[in-house]
Order: sequence, then C-alpha cells, then structure tokens
Amino acid sequence: MMPNCIQSAKPELENLLQRMTQQLRDALPVGSFEERERAALELCNEVARRAFQQELQDIADGFAEFVEYQGRVYRQHQLASDRYPSLCGPLEVKRYTYRLVGVRNGPTIVPTELDAGLIEGATPALARNVAHGYGENHMRTHLVLLEKAHRLPPPRATLERLAKRLAANVADKTPRIEPKIRRLERVPEDACAIVIGVDRTSAPMEEPSEKPAKPRNKPYIRTPPAPVEVNYRMAYAATVTLVDSQGEALLTRRYAIEASDSEHVMIARAMADVRHYLTQRRDLLVAVVQDGAHEMWNLVRPELEKLRTEGRLRSWSEAIDFCHLLERLGEALELCGDEGRQGRLQSWRADLENKDGAIDSIASFLRFHRTDPSTDEKRQKLEAHITYIENNNDRMRYRRMRLRGLPIGSGVTESACKTLVNMRAKGAGQRWHCSGLRGALNLRAINASDRFDAFWSVFARMHVANVNNCVAAA
Repeated sequence: MMPNCIQSAKPELENLLQRMTQQLRDALPVGSFEERERAALELCNEVARRAFQQELQDIADGFAEFVEYQGRVYRQHQLASDRYPSLCGPLEVKRYTYRLVGVRNGPTIVPTELDAGLIEGATPALARNVAHGYGENHMRTHLVLLEKAHRLPPPRATLERLAKRLAANVADKTPRIEPKIRRLERVPEDACAIVIGVDRTSAPMEEPSEKPAKPRNKPYIRTPPAPVEVNYRMAYAATVTLVDSQGEALLTRRYAIEASDSEHVMIARAMADVRHYLTQRRDLLVAVVQDGAHEMWNLVRPELEKLRTEGRLRSWSEAIDFCHLLERLGEALELCGDEGRQGRLQSWRADLENKDGAIDSIASFLRFHRTDPSTDEKRQKLEAHITYIENNNDRMRYRRMRLRGLPIGSGVTESACKTLVNMRAKGAGQRWHCSGLRGALNLRAINASDRFDAFWSVFARMHVANVNNCVAAA
C-alpha cells in the first residue's frame, strides 16, 4: 500500500516521483533482482540520510544569536558538531548550545533538538521504532531485525542506552498521556459486558548481596563490582476486556507492573477504563473472573465499590476461573483415591456448566470422603481443597454466568502474565533492576493494548517545543 502522502500527492509530486524512480533504476548496478533490490535500499537509505541531515542543519542555521524558549531568553553559547542516530544512519550536524541570559553558568538548551522534536537525542522515527521494539524484545535481537531490514541503526550499546532512556521517559509521562488517549476510545457496538481480572507472576530481580563475592582466577583490573544476587519478586498484571453476547473478547486493555510499584495504582488505571466504558454504556454488565487468591479480590472489590458509590454501577458478577477449579477437583479426587476420577471429573465439569447447584453436590461428595486419604498429609491437602470450595462457593455458579453471556475462564488475564511479563522478563540469563523492568513492562502493556500509535502521537508532540528568534533586551 502506498503511503498517505503519496496517495494524496499533487500532480507535480507524482511527476517528481516518476523521475526519481527512473533515475534510481538507471543508477542500479547490472545484476539479479536481489542484488538490484539490495542496492536500491542502500541508495534510498543514503538519500534519506542526506535529506534528514540537511533538514536538521537548516533548522540549526535558522537560529539567531538570541532565542526565546518558555518565556526566557537564551544566548548562543558554544558551537559543536553532533551525530544524531536515525534509521538511515548518523546525521552529522553543527549546532549551537544556548545559555540562559542573566544567570551565571545557567542552564543550556539545544534549540535544534527542541524545534525538530528529537527524542533522547534520536530522530522521532528511530525513537518510535526503538520504543516499540524494547517492549517486544531485548535490543540485541532488535538490532539484528533492523539490520536484516536494511536499516542502519546505531551500535548496540547506543541502542541499549537509547531504549532504557526512552522506556523511563515513557513511564514518566504515561500518567499524563493515558487519560488523553482513553477519552478518544469508544465501546464497540456489539459489546455486552466488561470483564476484569488480576493475576501475578514472578520476575528475576538483581539486588545487592551481603554475601562476599566469589573468588576469581584473574583479579579485576579495575574496581570489582559490588556483589549481587538474583531474587524472584512478584509482578502483577491486570486486564479489562470488552466481550460480546457470547463472552468472546472484542478488545483488551492490559497493565503490568514490577514488584516495587503499587498494585493499587495499577488497579486504579484499569478501573479508569471501566469507568470510561460505563460512562458511554450504562447497560454494560461487569464481571470479575480470576483465581481465588484473596489478595487479588481485595484489590478489585474496593474499586468496584467506588463505582457503585458513584452511581455508575449497581452490581457485578464474580467467578473463580473454571480451569483453576477443575485442577483442584482433579487433585482432590486423586487424594480420595477415586479409581474412576477421570470420568467423575468430566461429569462434574458438565454439571458445573449446566447446574448452578452442582458445586454444592461436589462439596458434599468431598466432605463425605474427607477421611479416605491414607496419610495425615493427604487428608490435610484434601481439607484445604474442601475449605477453598466452601469459601468460594458463591463464585462457582457457572451456569448463571453463561446465561448472562459472561466468560467463566480467566485466560485473558493468565495470558497477560505470560505475554507481558514471562516472555519479556524471563529470558535466559535475564535479570532486572526495578527501573528497567518498569519501563519494559509499561511499553509492552501499551503495545499489547493496541494503544501504541495513539500513545506515541501524544508522546512525540510533547518533545516538540517553540523556540523563537528574538532581540535581546539591552
């Protein structure tokens, strides 16, 4: 598909494109199509690099001795050459820094970067690419993907530093940007309900160690690093899903945080989606489907109570994830020594989906057989399963959920833990600091919520500033 700028091009631009196309074809070396394609991509990269470099240089040359930025006057301070990384290679530009007038050793700015909207020293297109890529994978792999696509990114170390700065920048601005893009989102016409879920997993975190470092065969040339250890800490994920009348997901907003962040803040962000959807459609049903951990339910219920107090919500449905329950029932039957447990489990599964009172009969069966296990340890495990079912009895009425068109499984939330956290944070040899994991999970959640394009359009505009030439006051 052609870019929008070409589809809506004027006849003069179309004629220019035709001439450029012919000149490019004439410049290609004689060879196979593959060789000519590779040469064409390399030539286009170089043409774009020179064009962008001249664009930046023109911006830099356009500033006078004094400029005004955010109501304050700055004066030319020092001329320097800088290399700005782009997707097409480095852009070498000579530009001035400007120092605040009237302040000794005052702060400096680079008007060229502010006017062009450069982000963390990179061109907007490269910054966008790296931010998206950092949410999906580590930079070693992303660098290879860029190179295989015939791009000319900066070295891996530079790419890594850029990615971490971008992730921290995005995480810092997310609380301001998220409400703006949420206001533009609309509930699909065929949506019937909102389903909420919270879950947790673990992530490897690098932390200072009190243990002495292991001896090395070769001594360090420089100061040895402080000893560290890797500990697995909790990371949380939350999902807000709009489903149709059959309980099928239409769209899902996903959130993830690392252990040092507040899970209450994450839930508040997720509930802002619920509040926004209910504002548009008061007829939407609301349900919570997740596992039976008290901590998870204690996070969600207070927020739903707030919505009820606000008058946005009358009631909501709750259900324990169906697969979690079946796993427990299978373990309970095994502890009872039931030889026909597979058949009985299938029968229970059908009953749970078709009879609201099925869980009461199942609980009675297990209580009757609570003395069957051969050891005290097994009896204690069975007792724990029975207690779990009794405590969550009212959240195991799956027929009622089905009749209302609500899902009975928390697969969306379970997969959020896997796709947001596990796949990104648990690669071979990976270990994280809090700030690094926070940035990566935040970007990954934005990507997985289909919000990246909307988010980036606001984020990029925040890096474009008005810098105007002015005459300094006497």
